[in-house]
Amino acid sequence: MKIFGCLRAFAPRALLAACVLAWATAAPGQIRIKLTPELHSGGTLRYDIRGRVQRHVKEQSRAGSISTPGDVKDEFSGTLRVTIRDARVENGRPVVEAQAGFEYPDDGAAKSPVKEQHKLNFTISGNGQLTRLDGLEDLSPIERIAWQFWISRFAFGWTLPAEGWKRGETKKSEEPENNPVPIAHLFWKRETTFGENGKCPAIAAETCIEFYTNASLKQKSSSQDSTPEDYKLHELKTSGTAAGTNEIYTTISQKTGLAMRGTEDLRQTMDVVIAKTDASNAVKYAVDVSSHFEMVFVDVAKR
Repeated sequence: MKIFGCLRAFAPRALLAACVLAWATAAPGQIRIKLTPELHSGGTLRYDIRGRVQRHVKEQSRAGSISTPGDVKDEFSGTLRVTIRDARVENGRPVVEAQAGFEYPDDGAAKSPVKEQHKLNFTISGNGQLTRLDGLEDLSPIERIAWQFWISRFAFGWTLPAEGWKRGETKKSEEPENNPVPIAHLFWKRETTFGENGKCPAIAAETCIEFYTNASLKQKSSSQDSTPEDYKLHELKTSGTAAGTNEIYTTISQKTGLAMRGTEDLRQTMDVVIAKTDASNAVKYAVDVSSHFEMVFVDVAKR
């Protein structure tokens, strides 16, 4: 999850896990593991989600004035209920249609108004892309971040390579930062390690495997000229740097293939000057964003 976004209304990028049983093909020395769940039309899943977000922005103009617009400090606590509307296989690949909505406990003594519940309706195509998402604009900013966190953890097994894994093995990958930021050519460098087996956090009778992902935000553009193409079209020039880290843990049940627990700790910083190409005006921004989110599968049988 990437939350320069506390600067932006993020574009959905998430993948959803497959709705059929899938085993990685195991070569000698490799372990066969279940990475994706079986989902069925009419099925319901629940996940408790907790999180917090902090953002600090300092703005300084050439005239010397300093302000801190849009500082954010927010917390989230709720349950996401997901109902599978349709689960099928097309051309050997899973397709799923589902509805999700956040639910909040009614303690009977809340001083603030009860949060309005909005539904998200989405479709995931056979290549794992989110091809339809209705209702995102109705969510609050913190709900949007919680949603993005959940779907990225829930879909994690879908994003892994199809070949088998060895215990302790680390796989490397790169992913461009596609969200609109004033620094061009940013990308995430990821290392994912296949960890140990253990009891599942929500259902102790089941065995879970753990994955640890460490990601770093890197910059290929020059700090002297980091202008994205869309800024050039508006006769703007940017210069600056961005950096970030993201540590993620995901546990997946080997009985059901469901993501049972996930945590994410993210930190991003950006120092950038945005100016007219004729240098007639310029504003400097210093941005510091951090977040912590965690989710756990809810065993409805225990409630």
